Amino acid sequence: MKLSLERSQNPAIPYNLHLKISYLTAEMDKVYLIPVYIQQNSDGTEVYYSEVCGFRFESNAPAELLPLLEKLLPGVVNFARFPTYMFIARRSDKIYPVYTIDDQVLVTTLGGPTFRHVELAKVREYLTDYLHDIGELGVPGKSEKLHVRGVSETNLSLAQPLFYLKKRAIIPNENEFWAPVFESSQGDTIYTYAANGRREVNLDHGHEILRLRSQVTQALIADGRLTDDLGLRVDRLLPEYWQKVRPTLRPLPTKLVYNGIKMELYQEGRYLISVEYRTQEERYSFYIGRDLDDLRQRSAQDLVRRGVISNPSILRLEG
Repeated sequence: MKLSLERSQNPAIPYNLHLKISYLTAEMDKVYLIPVYIQQNSDGTEVYYSEVCGFRFESNAPAELLPLLEKLLPGVVNFARFPTYMFIARRSDKIYPVYTIDDQVLVTTLGGPTFRHVELAKVREYLTDYLHDIGELGVPGKSEKLHVRGVSETNLSLAQPLFYLKKRAIIPNENEFWAPVFESSQGDTIYTYAANGRREVNLDHGHEILRLRSQVTQALIADGRLTDDLGLRVDRLLPEYWQKVRPTLRPLPTKLVYNGIKMELYQEGRYLISVEYRTQEERYSFYIGRDLDDLRQRSAQDLVRRGVISNPSILRLEG
């Protein structure tokens, strides 16, 4: 690899660490521009710092970041590639690199096992159980969860998912699916990984999220991992993104109501959508149905599963 320090054209970023791949990974000649930031200390001094895959390194002079980066990089590279995702344990302040190889997602542990599966959700489940068992995340079922972040393909920074595509298992031996969706580095598409490949659609004023859902649905059905196309739904959509998506849907006068809470209903093509505002996460989740009764049943089933309501009959149609 070749490292150098260069001035940035962005006033908020004084320098970039220029990384050109020559041997570190299989991406020969790939270039990454890693931002360098300045932090003002309380005593008036300045610290230059940067991050790679969530790992922060800092120094009193920008040029001194180069040897620190050179030392850090081999530790995040595995299987001749950078991580696709990072699992983050916020309270314990630990992160775990996640790699994508063909149709497998895998995560390694320091001095421990490697967990792999075709679905990111299963890998997170395996790793969470293991870390709870060894006490790294505390008591099983009573401590923190692992959150996922994407790794930028241009500067190796971490990105928060725009939303998730999720399928919950309803009957025994049914496959689950859970995948975060990110904006591309170029900012003109959104993408996720599903069914042995990257699934990607162009941004189109909010229409793209349901188009990506449809693309992933078709891929999962073809792969034998999904039977009900409406079982895959949009989950935990960022509020600012919901404001872009909302105008693409036709609002309906009917609402789904439970315990004084109302869920707005919309139509998109031949499908109906109920939208739940998740107050704890401050995000929006969609349920999709073929008609009002189908939509009510699907929405109620998940609300019961999560313990939001105790009985499906509590959720009713109004208006």
